[in-house]
Formats: sequence, structure tokens, C-alpha cells
Amino acid sequence: MRGLLAGLVLTLLAGLAVLAALLLRREAPASPAEAALAAAGVQLDLPDDAQVLRSAQRDGRPASALLALGDDRLRLRVTEGLDAGDAEARVQELRRVLEGLFEDRQAPYPGQLSNTLRCPERFRPEAIAPRGEALELVGLYANDRLGFGGCSEDLLRYRATVGYFYDPAGRRLLQLTYFADLDGPDAGPALLGGLHLSGGG
Repeated sequence: MRGLLAGLVLTLLAGLAVLAALLLRREAPASPAEAALAAAGVQLDLPDDAQVLRSAQRDGRPASALLALGDDRLRLRVTEGLDAGDAEARVQELRRVLEGLFEDRQAPYPGQLSNTLRCPERFRPEAIAPRGEALELVGLYANDRLGFGGCSEDLLRYRATVGYFYDPAGRRLLQLTYFADLDGPDAGPALLGGLHLSGGG
């Protein structure tokens, strides 16, 4: 009888040990910030302090999100219902709009030195060689409201990397913009340059 009882106790302990091992091996649940990106098919390892500042859905599907990553920001915008050709045309349109923000302008008060205002070259958008699944990557600067078009250092707070990604299965164009605080390192090109979509959403 004692042998049978000892065997049952050992079996129970072994079962508990296996259960404990399975529970310890189970992945931690995704943070709200990681879940917001994963809903759109974007898998990124985010810092522990990442927070969702705002997000929106359209017809129950992710449409946009803004995340805080310490002093940096990550913005996601999703455009649905595009085939590959439409997505490419949309990217070119968005690039034209971006470039248009930096075109020479007529000076409001033309003077003897110049009739136009010109943005210095260092603040203009620059192409970054895409890697991973990015259709295009663009580097430029942004102000404290995450707006583009500033042409002087006193107006700028972030170094931005804009990446355009197409999900053929979901017929969606994803625009991800990483805003790196000017006082810190710029993780944007490496992060978006190596991004792969998981086909979620």
C-alpha cells in the first residue's frame, strides 16, 4: 500500500513539474503597444515602456496608431483596398506631397537679396536604401507635433524615418514613421529597414 501511495505521489509531483515547466516556457502576453501593431500585421520588439497614445479602427480593422517609445514616437497609418499598382501609385503621391513641402517659396516680403525662400539641403527628404519589405524609406525631420516641412533647427524635434510597406494578401498599404528624438540615437532606419510584415490584420 505504501509503495502504491509513494508511486502516486511521485506521479503527481512529476505532473506538477511538467505543468510548471510549460507555464514558465509560455511566452509573456504582448503589451498593448505590441498588440496594436500586431493587429495590423506588424511584429516589432518594443521597449517595455512603450505606450499607445492613440489608435483608431475602421470597420473593426486597424486604421492608425501612435505609440510612445520613451522620447521617440512610432506612427502607423493603414490604407485598405489597394492592389499592388494602386499601392505603388499611392506611395509616389505621398512622396510628391512630402517633397512639395520643401519646394522653393515666394518670399512674403521680397527684398534686395532674394525673392524666394529655400529650405537648406540638410533638412530636405532623403531616400534611404530599402531593405526587408519596405517599398521605400525616406529620412527627414519633424517638429514637436510630428509635422514635416520645418527648415530650421529651432523648429525641429525629431529625425523621422518614413517607411511604406505593402501587404498583398490584405491589399493594404502600411505607412510607418519612426520619430527619433534629436537628443538621442536614431533607431528608425534600422528598425523600419529590417521590418517584415506578418500578414495579420
